[in-house]
Amino acid sequence: MNSIPAAARPLALVYFLFATALFAQEAGPVDDFDAVWETVAEYYVDGDFGGVSWESMRDEYRPRVQNAPDAEGAYRVIGEMLGRLENDDTFIIPPAVVPELASAAAAPREEEYAGVGVMITEFREVGVVVTGTFRESPAEKAGVLAGDTIIAVDGEPLVEEEGTQGVADRVRGPVGTEVTLTLRDPDGEDRDITITRGRIDLRPSVDARVIRPGIGYIRLPAITVDLVQQASRALPSLLSTQGIALDLRGIGSGTPEAMVVLAQWFLGPTPLGTIITREERFPIPHRPDAIAAYRGPVVVITDSRTSGVAEVLAKVLREYNRASVIGATTRGGSQVAQIVPLPSGGLLHLVIARYVTPKGTVLHTEGIEPDVALPPPDLATIRAGDDPYLDRAEEIIRRGGRL
Repeated sequence: MNSIPAAARPLALVYFLFATALFAQEAGPVDDFDAVWETVAEYYVDGDFGGVSWESMRDEYRPRVQNAPDAEGAYRVIGEMLGRLENDDTFIIPPAVVPELASAAAAPREEEYAGVGVMITEFREVGVVVTGTFRESPAEKAGVLAGDTIIAVDGEPLVEEEGTQGVADRVRGPVGTEVTLTLRDPDGEDRDITITRGRIDLRPSVDARVIRPGIGYIRLPAITVDLVQQASRALPSLLSTQGIALDLRGIGSGTPEAMVVLAQWFLGPTPLGTIITREERFPIPHRPDAIAAYRGPVVVITDSRTSGVAEVLAKVLREYNRASVIGATTRGGSQVAQIVPLPSGGLLHLVIARYVTPKGTVLHTEGIEPDVALPPPDLATIRAGDDPYLDRAEEIIRRGGRL
């Protein structure tokens, strides 16, 4: 969740206060350490700091920052201190890294990129697997198939640490250049395919339609206001369905505002929980005049990449008995974070609030367990184009929503 409660806005003053105090001298890692320690002490969401003595952290880690051989080592020590909070969403970005992030943010956002047009995901104990190809893409034309595991790019084997992002970075390149993928099919046979890179249209699109007789389906790439509005145009065609499968697999971004709109399609004018900081609680705004447009059974599909507002949506719908949740345990991460500038130009990414469900459940970093846990599909199933998650959702809908 990335919407900041009004009470959190004083965090913006943190940088001003430190920068003013240090204006006459060049800021360095020690100054950043002091800023980080003070900011966490004042604003971190958990006043118990995960069970550690935050006061003692200053005495333990400040000398280590002072005595670090170089700036890189000093920021590693600060990162180690923040790691004691055991919250992956609270971390430091050293000043040396910030210019790269700024350049990426300032670059024009293109709707196309130079690649081959594969959709990939990472499967435990298998690797990075092709789950599909874009229509008319170079990969489709070259014969890349769902269920293929990518084991090398241009002859260089993949390493486990790369993950999907590392593979994507290696596959991308200038339009018109070639890349060779070494693929392993579900039967264990390897083959090399050389593909000429092309521009791939990545504009986000919504899939909202009747996919099987009586079965509605809604899939958004992210829960944003624009995409929810796109989906709303298809909603009238789904009103007469026997039930709707709401597919939240892979969704890791979105806004609370959009989540509220989507939730009220199924709930109407219902309270949707609160955001809590260390000191205050802020009800999530909802429209008291909202009308539940759809009243049939809903099945929410999740996987290990579902996080943020998608988790909140799944939890709310289940708490109000409006949906069953099937699939895999979600990633966790329903937290509100603030980016705080540091004196040297670095950044602190700090969790300042958490979500509390309408029934009072605080969502921490652990994920949401489904009502029906399903294993990831095997490669042969992916190759066949089958979707056992969607099949199970249909079964539940056919039974009137009963598990």
